[in-house]
Amino acid sequence: MSNAGPGADVALPMRKAPIDVVRAASMLYIIGFWHLLDYTKVARWHYNFVTYRLTVGALSLFVLISGFLTGRKDGGLARGEIWGFYKTRFWRIYLPFVIASGLFLAAGVSDTFALVKGITLVAMLLAPPPFTLWFVNMIVLFYLIAPLLIGLRRNELAYIALCTVIVGAMILYQAETGRIDMRLILYFPCFAAGIFLAAGSLPSSTLSLIGLQLLAALSLVPTLARPSWSLEGDLWAAPWALFGSIAVFVVVMRAGRNLKPPAILTQFSEASFFMYLLHRPLYLWMQAVWFPSTEKAQVLYLLFVCLPIVGIVAWLCQRAYTGFLQERGVRVAAPNG
Repeated sequence: MSNAGPGADVALPMRKAPIDVVRAASMLYIIGFWHLLDYTKVARWHYNFVTYRLTVGALSLFVLISGFLTGRKDGGLARGEIWGFYKTRFWRIYLPFVIASGLFLAAGVSDTFALVKGITLVAMLLAPPPFTLWFVNMIVLFYLIAPLLIGLRRNELAYIALCTVIVGAMILYQAETGRIDMRLILYFPCFAAGIFLAAGSLPSSTLSLIGLQLLAALSLVPTLARPSWSLEGDLWAAPWALFGSIAVFVVVMRAGRNLKPPAILTQFSEASFFMYLLHRPLYLWMQAVWFPSTEKAQVLYLLFVCLPIVGIVAWLCQRAYTGFLQERGVRVAAPNG
């Protein structure tokens, strides 16, 4: 989740304000709209032709950013640094994921077997995965192969060949077993694209930006004849997930290259991971404390009471956990640590 990285044609300051904007907007869409309205008793209007496609776009954008930040920070991974790469992800991503799995179990969000599959990292290969936490499970799997992707990305042909082999192997596994969660195949190209884009300069000319927007629009066409409710696991949505996320990411990075983010945006972006981990148990527990009876009141309560509380709790947990990691780092670095 680091934000450090070298420069490019599209200027990338240390905080990378455009990334904060995109990451915060994607997460707010998921937890403040797509998931939030699930907790009303009657609202179903948010499931429609447009929002199913927006959801694929938001998730794919978050995956691409994860790959991009991994590639920026760890772009010079040497063989001796790979163990450090995995240790960092263990402490920053995997351990909070395991803790969140316990909260999901306590809140009754997902069943024990699915959560055990999740923390052992086989859930996406032995579907069904745990509810909501499938996304983190998927990202952790992508991190496992990230050093290999980073090592090969300078050779474009080898990189494309490797990604093709990985996707092909997943499709073959699905054909033989029927057990893979198709979202693993759907979003892997986005992660790989993020790592690849982090290696060089982002497209910045007007012509290239227009071309990317046209490609993104065309990639939506295969989804039009598909059932909207199934798009999150439909490979016909893969072109939209890939080219849509690239197009939005590149345009926002270009448009926001001189943007100075307000402090609240930076804090929200940093807390976004913990917001994703915590929002479902918190929504359920707040719903158990008190919940209005009418749809309008339910939406207002969720939006203006529950969502801010989720943000505050996630921010506090993120700050506390970051402090714990910093303290641990000092102890480890000490002569007797």
